[in-house]
Amino acid sequence: MAENKINLVLIGDNELTLKTQLSILSYSSDVKSQIICNKSIIDSIIKYTEDEHSIIIINLTDNGLKELQLLNDIDRKKPAIIIIGDHQNIDLLKQAIRAGVNDFIDYRDYEGKLDGVFCNIKKHITHVYNKNNIKRLNAIINAKGGSGASFIASNIAYVLSKESQSKVAVVDLDLQFGSIGLNFDKNPKYSIAEALTAINDLDSISLEAYMSKYNENLSLLLPSPSDILLPGEISVSALKKLLELLQINYSQIIVDLPRLIDPVSSMIMEQADQITLVIQQSLAQFRDGRRLIQILNKDLDIPLDKISIVVNRYDPKNSLRIEDLKSIVSHNKVYTIANDFELVATASNLGVPLCESSPKSKIAQDIKELARNLGKIEFQDERKNLFSRFRALW
Repeated sequence: MAENKINLVLIGDNELTLKTQLSILSYSSDVKSQIICNKSIIDSIIKYTEDEHSIIIINLTDNGLKELQLLNDIDRKKPAIIIIGDHQNIDLLKQAIRAGVNDFIDYRDYEGKLDGVFCNIKKHITHVYNKNNIKRLNAIINAKGGSGASFIASNIAYVLSKESQSKVAVVDLDLQFGSIGLNFDKNPKYSIAEALTAINDLDSISLEAYMSKYNENLSLLLPSPSDILLPGEISVSALKKLLELLQINYSQIIVDLPRLIDPVSSMIMEQADQITLVIQQSLAQFRDGRRLIQILNKDLDIPLDKISIVVNRYDPKNSLRIEDLKSIVSHNKVYTIANDFELVATASNLGVPLCESSPKSKIAQDIKELARNLGKIEFQDERKNLFSRFRALW
């Protein structure tokens, strides 16, 4: 939404009616309005329904069914649509429901209802925009080696990129044994070490050359598959500059950390909005989780409310239960990820996130819930359809 503005477009074939409708709407400088008076409303619909941060008010002609059918057929990002037409025409109402419009106002009564409907939709769009444009840095770390932090980090990033349409970056800081690239079947052209070496010459635009793109919204910053960096070879100040550049381009940054407390990981965790510890269901893992929480809280002064625990491969039949974990680690912010070795192995062998290959699986649903909480973001399927009351009628 350019400059935080909502685009308001009124479409119809009667200029006087459109001006009257615009005059009764309550809006300020956060809305950019325009009137499109065109005998060929269909052409206007095709042109102006591409921006998802718009509110489109369409005055139907006598051939309203054809125009609503077009809304149902065209490939659009689904801006908010308000239809003004004949409310007594049941066929129009049914077609409007199928087209997914937000509200249908009778042309005989728009003066009393249009402004209220418009204000409600505008408020919702503004809420979603503000919520979806927060900047989040999430650090994921194993409480014990092999617990599945890279798997969790990869899938959280994928879910955020698909469900929220946020720009997401995954940074693999396991510079010796990083596996994020394998989860996406990606080998970097340029590594994170090369980006750090060139950091003083980089800006947010040139940084993109070092990112491996997975989809439109998801990019990866990966270690070299051949060169090995030892602890202490990374400049903390250079990495901090790199994070600042990433935060210009990306709303969500997921950092996969090695199981190591050093100046690099400490800097990341101190800056993170949330640190997620990944453990499995064993006493040794629970104890290591407790030790890591103590280090983060007592030694690094990280508040407990910034620390989450994820129990990966959770088995409800295991004798060690969630309440046992909470008691051992003295922490209540716990999530679980279901256990399905075959699905995980298949996704790994394919080099795709499990949430892409098996989106309806229990694991995928658990990860989606985790991503929702860590990303602090509203997903597409949670956005209210203000036209739902009509769906209930037909």
